[in-house]
Amino acid sequence: MKMDSASESESQAPSGVLHRAIEAIDFGSTGKLFDEIRNFLALHPGLPSESVLTLTYFAFAIQFPECCNIWPFASVVASDLVGSSLFLRMFACLSIEPVQLGEITLNSLLTLPESPRATLLVIDQLTPNGELARVLRVLSRPGSRILRQGKFHDIFIPTLVCTAEPLRDRWILDQALQVSLTPTRGSLPHLDSQTLAEYARQLKGKLLRYRELNLAAVRASHFDAPELGLPIREIASMLGNSIADDPSLQRLLPMLLEPQDRDARMRRTDSIQAVVIEAALFLTHQLNRSKARVGEFTTIANGILKGRGDSIHLDPREVGNHLRANGLFSERLGRAGRGIRFTNAIRRKIHELARAYDVRSIQGEARCEFCTECKTAK
Repeated sequence: MKMDSASESESQAPSGVLHRAIEAIDFGSTGKLFDEIRNFLALHPGLPSESVLTLTYFAFAIQFPECCNIWPFASVVASDLVGSSLFLRMFACLSIEPVQLGEITLNSLLTLPESPRATLLVIDQLTPNGELARVLRVLSRPGSRILRQGKFHDIFIPTLVCTAEPLRDRWILDQALQVSLTPTRGSLPHLDSQTLAEYARQLKGKLLRYRELNLAAVRASHFDAPELGLPIREIASMLGNSIADDPSLQRLLPMLLEPQDRDARMRRTDSIQAVVIEAALFLTHQLNRSKARVGEFTTIANGILKGRGDSIHLDPREVGNHLRANGLFSERLGRAGRGIRFTNAIRRKIHELARAYDVRSIQGEARCEFCTECKTAK
């Protein structure tokens, strides 16, 4: 790629004025710009093709944070420190005003400069810890603010986290585009600071022009991928809306995100909440049963966990809390203790919850009228 004096001076400019040096550049078409970004990211030999494609969609989405109903967030797992360093420098070429931090706390997040405002927060933290999870949970609420010393802080920022180990917090994982960066045995491409500065000038300028031309269209877009389950369906919507004028690129998203959707469904199915609902579903399918004690829910739930090789053991108080959290409120059943009466309304609710949690036993043949309702529901 050719270099010029403008790109050289830009590479030496302070980060606080870099955004003012960016000039909008015509990009041709959305498909052409998409391919240009994808080819640039594909220069990194540690990025599998699916990761390159995922990150290309993400690069478009972070240009429109005010149009996103969910948090634009990508989690990159990279055990290769040299490879991850190059990747982060490359991805910084796709954000107007990126801010990279080696470690973050909630207090440091609140001290980010208000001007120029970061357009992408890059967290390069080798090992995930409780403080990182705390920060990511706070960041994940579009429109939320933090009150500190009488001042409101708007902390909603598109974020990319790069760690050597996977994130473990399910709440965070459910909202993340999950990207892998594999170790490379060969040499990395030689992309010095001057070369990357020219890539940044070109790609940032084109993405800036893309935003100028498409902001209204992205605001009005309502892309949907109903074949995916939540939360991946919402992620697909965010990515698809950012390329509102290219239906062919939108149509690729369900297939690209389908493996992550399967993983999210499986984690939801194996969660404690899902196991408790599965126990409730089992009890509602017992003939002539009109009620069940919380202790019975507990026994069935522990049996399911044991059958799946899980060492977790629930007590009735925990199970009662999970039932209550899902709107299944216990009542006193005489001397038998607390439990739930299986009215038709409660049976229907249990089946609806089983469908929402992708409970395994509801995926088989219909066993009652409420199972049939779930199968026919969209």
